[in-house]
Amino acid sequence: MRVMRPELRLVHDSAPQAPEAPPSLASPWWKDLLSILALGASLALVVGWLGSERRAVLSLEPDERALVFQESWDGFQRLCSAPSQSGLIPRCREQARFLLLFPECQGACQEQARLHGRALR
Repeated sequence: MRVMRPELRLVHDSAPQAPEAPPSLASPWWKDLLSILALGASLALVVGWLGSERRAVLSLEPDERALVFQESWDGFQRLCSAPSQSGLIPRCREQARFLLLFPECQGACQEQARLHGRALR
């Protein structure tokens, strides 16, 4: 007696399926990893650059730093305290950020620098 085995037939699903991307168009995992690493390195460079400005200001001799601060503060007040033209807004924002790097920027200096930094954005 022979045992009959049933035939296996493939039944196609009637639901349409999206075609898979060819291997040449699929993004390999290592490209995603490289993108993430590049973004992280860029962020680290920006943070390091901002920190280096602060270190540069703090590395000045106290008398030199006080002189640079006073000149910057006087210029900031002349340029940015009165209602200014819109062309000066980026310069005032830059000066405000610079003043905040100095430990000498206290009281009115901090208040005006922060005010200009926020209001001019």
